[in-house]
Amino acid sequence: MPDTRPTLDLDLVWKAGRHGKKPIDPELFALLEAIKNTGKLTEATERVGMPYRQAWGLITAWSERIGQPLVSKEQGRGTKLTELGERLLWIRQRISARLTPHLESAASEVEQQLNEILKEPNPAITMFASHDLVLAELREFLRTRPGPKLDVRFVGSLESVVALCKGRCELAGFHIPEGALGRDILRKYEPWLKPRAQRVIYFVGRHQGMMVAAGNPLGIKTLKDIAATGARFINRQRGSGTHLAFERMLQEQGIDRAEIKGYYTEEFTHLAVAAAIASGVADVGIGIEAAARRLKLDFIPLFVEDYYLLGKRETIEREDIDSIVASLKAPGFAAQVRGIPGYDTSRTGEVSNVSDIVG
Repeated sequence: MPDTRPTLDLDLVWKAGRHGKKPIDPELFALLEAIKNTGKLTEATERVGMPYRQAWGLITAWSERIGQPLVSKEQGRGTKLTELGERLLWIRQRISARLTPHLESAASEVEQQLNEILKEPNPAITMFASHDLVLAELREFLRTRPGPKLDVRFVGSLESVVALCKGRCELAGFHIPEGALGRDILRKYEPWLKPRAQRVIYFVGRHQGMMVAAGNPLGIKTLKDIAATGARFINRQRGSGTHLAFERMLQEQGIDRAEIKGYYTEEFTHLAVAAAIASGVADVGIGIEAAARRLKLDFIPLFVEDYYLLGKRETIEREDIDSIVASLKAPGFAAQVRGIPGYDTSRTGEVSNVSDIVG
């Protein structure tokens, strides 16, 4: 039986114009992206499914409205984006990466309120979690199927665990590096981890490392190279698991944060860090491999980490949570994740005691 509860998506509306701003047609961005990737307007129009004359009319209209051309055509050389067209795409990508998790959290909150008004019998499971691409995939996977849904609010790892202990959510998503680095970072979490009262679901393994522009123009290979080359660094926000790990690695290697240009420049998600590097705003940042690959950046591995979903024992034993665990193990979800680089799902769906993490 199909699920009929309402779902909601929020998106940004871009407006432009010199005398009265009009919303930019989303098809324009898709068309510019296709031109960038193909170098030919004819191939770009085929990719977006738009007639050639309509596509050229759209580009011309918005070039005139903005005041400069977005693309240039050269005889025998095809079509390419102008500097303005390139910059517009990068800005949109960076802003989208920065704000999409907030919009998704807001959409989840509105969905919850609608379901309360409609008196839906099975409200979504509230989760505070560190940002993750596969977790976003899981939420969408569940939205398209009958059964429990996830109301995910993306915050930092430590903030998520604290929120669980304060009764603000039912599940908390957090990640810990494997090995000695993880044992050190666990000390930050231990006051909030209760082996007798809580259990964990293993979600995914992830690869974290340094993200740099394609070709690694500054030749960065180690953390010390960030300071030595004077690279512009972009950090994750304080309280995120990635920020905690980076801070600990700096301490271990005797690197003063004052030597890192841009240490206090922060972004909220892995994709926002990657977008800043791809657009030339920064030279290097720390993040998951999947974000680097998505934006065609080079990736220098630093550590492997385990991402867990934490909950009270009685919560983990509930039937709706058991259904979530079953979805994690489902072939359909595994197939959906398989194409995302930098993840290991061999243990996905394992339920264990908190003591197995704390040791």
